[in-house]
Amino acid sequence: MPIALNLASRLAEDRADESVISPRSRREIIRWWESRRFAYNFLVGIVGIGSWISVVVFGSMAVKPGVDFEEPLGLIAGPFFWAFMANLCYTSGWMLDTTLYKGVPSRKLFKAGLIFSLLLTALPGLWAFTAWIIALITGQKMD
Repeated sequence: MPIALNLASRLAEDRADESVISPRSRREIIRWWESRRFAYNFLVGIVGIGSWISVVVFGSMAVKPGVDFEEPLGLIAGPFFWAFMANLCYTSGWMLDTTLYKGVPSRKLFKAGLIFSLLLTALPGLWAFTAWIIALITGQKMD
């Protein structure tokens, strides 16, 4: 997670090609947010792939044979729904930032949203790993 915190801090900074104009217009603040959307999606996607793999691998080892840790339809459709909702929440970030207009992009809001998104995306995989560890310790798999 320290890597994610470092990346969040670096993404929230102004880049060399961005002029440090203060105050910025609402349109420039939206542009600031949108210039970071690809990196946000990339990071959330990488964590999501790891979480998805963890659910498949560790979840399967945490349950009895023939039992699904997660519904197969959820494993197929879930990532697409998650990506849509993550981008909807990202958009609400710049909407809130422009509503509470202070003339500059809210770097704290951006970092908090990114870190929250990464943690929330990692939770299913962490839960599957925890369930597997509990099954190892107790010797009982989930039904």
